[in-house]
Amino acid sequence: MSFAGKILRVDLTNRKINKYDADLAKDYIGGFGVCAKLACDLIKSEVTPLSPLNPLIIGAGALVGTNAPATSRIYAFTKLPANGAIGWGGGGGATFACNLKFAGYDAVIIEGKADKPVFIRIEDDDIDIRDAEDIWGSGINETCEKIWEECGEGGILAVGQAGENLVRFSMMYIDRLSTVGRGGIGAVMGSKNLKALFVRGSGSVEVKDRKRFDKAVKELLERMKSYPYLKEWQELGLLKSLPAIPRDVYLKLRKRRIACVSCPIGDKDVLELDGGEIYTTSAVNLMTPAVMGMNYKDAMRLTAKLDDYGMDMFEFLGILNFAKELSEKGKLELDSEIDFTSLDSMLFWAKKIASREGTGDLLANGFAEMERKFGVKPKSVVKGMRAYTTPKGPLIWNLFGTMELGQILDPRGPHVAAGGSPTYFAKRPPESFRKHLARMGIPDEKIGEILSSGIKIGKLLCHSHIWFTILASLGICARAQINRFYSADICAELYSAATGIEMSKNQLLDKAREIWRMLKLANFRAGFTREDDLPPEDWFDDGFRDYVTGEPLTKEDVERMMDEYYREMGLEEFMRR
Repeated sequence: MSFAGKILRVDLTNRKINKYDADLAKDYIGGFGVCAKLACDLIKSEVTPLSPLNPLIIGAGALVGTNAPATSRIYAFTKLPANGAIGWGGGGGATFACNLKFAGYDAVIIEGKADKPVFIRIEDDDIDIRDAEDIWGSGINETCEKIWEECGEGGILAVGQAGENLVRFSMMYIDRLSTVGRGGIGAVMGSKNLKALFVRGSGSVEVKDRKRFDKAVKELLERMKSYPYLKEWQELGLLKSLPAIPRDVYLKLRKRRIACVSCPIGDKDVLELDGGEIYTTSAVNLMTPAVMGMNYKDAMRLTAKLDDYGMDMFEFLGILNFAKELSEKGKLELDSEIDFTSLDSMLFWAKKIASREGTGDLLANGFAEMERKFGVKPKSVVKGMRAYTTPKGPLIWNLFGTMELGQILDPRGPHVAAGGSPTYFAKRPPESFRKHLARMGIPDEKIGEILSSGIKIGKLLCHSHIWFTILASLGICARAQINRFYSADICAELYSAATGIEMSKNQLLDKAREIWRMLKLANFRAGFTREDDLPPEDWFDDGFRDYVTGEPLTKEDVERMMDEYYREMGLEEFMRR
């Protein structure tokens, strides 16, 4: 079957390494689902995020390492420093996920804290904990280069200075290309004195029924090849959907595209400025600094520096915006002016925060700590993190769809994968949703309920979360450019053929629902309540509007959507009484 068959457990405190078999795939699909189960079992409610007792659980999806398109995702679960939620981050990248499977492991559980900086080296059955004092204090790029120099080719998961210094919005980076965030997951690695994981496997992933699997993959690839916009997506990547910079400017900057393993499209670029400076990033990442007034060249430089520090750009800019507001109110004395149009100013603050110097030490603790200290509520902050879409701010989308509702109902808080559906950044007539919803595996009668009298956003979000859970558990990229070619039927067929565990579409949907419910319930048991799912008050002051009618939404409207969601997900105990 396509599972590697073993879970690796590393105790950094006692420097012990164990391997064991875990038969979780049948009930928890794989990848995201298996890691979610391990997290719910191992993370104790009373444990704080930066405690050595908080485990970090990293796993690869059931189809990772096969030739199914865009199956390179890993997911990392832990208790998040930003808000204390049992949450996760996901990412693709070059080779980390498939190397983990090739080495013979579906997941790695990391516990404890090393007495000095270390990195973990995994090469098949040869595993050790190595000294990392010479790379502690290094950025992501230097860290990866030095580990590759020492260990040879392989996948790397690493943190920069922000993770080392426990910045509550630090991230992990895969192969120095892809981020694993949000929520400060990089700080969990830093709290363990763990600089990186290196993995190289010499094995392969066995597909149980190769003929059946290849037939499904061939049909999937034919669908992709026949898509009329495929060439344009391959040329422009995410800029096709989110034009952060003009097309002609982008094409002039771009040297080449970079794709995750097995991805037919690619979402990252090697960009070169006139002076020969070269940066690797997703060009769409330039959008937020640009919206705040920075020119695209400086936005490239800033994005590269934040990536090297291992810091969430979106949260960094949001924290600075809040700090500037507090300063203007006379509540916070700043080390220097905050100027979002100035590269020098942004680099100054990036260094201050990543190294916890001066006022940067306070800002590194994130929104929740700053709110407690100053008694001022930051705008559009959900579960300790800045919301991606707001009525006012860098990403403005006044209509309220599954992205907006998903930001408050996702157990971990706001994220770009909070609930994929056709309501993202476009106004479409409800009837045009039918084909998409059927592809997600939603039964006809449920589609009718969702599309009755407009769109039932709460019901739709429930099924979007189920769909995301399927994709994540298989290791399939959830981006719209990829997941539009998959369907629940195709996922069930690929899973059955690859693993030898016969799974119907309905069984897959039911298991995905139970995985998501398990996570939601685990967070409720850990102290989160319905109150934590409520939207920020400023969303209504600033004017979110109904997706279909365009009428202003009230708090009561959103609470009704929340009840729809809870009922549909089987969480009736959290509905209004």
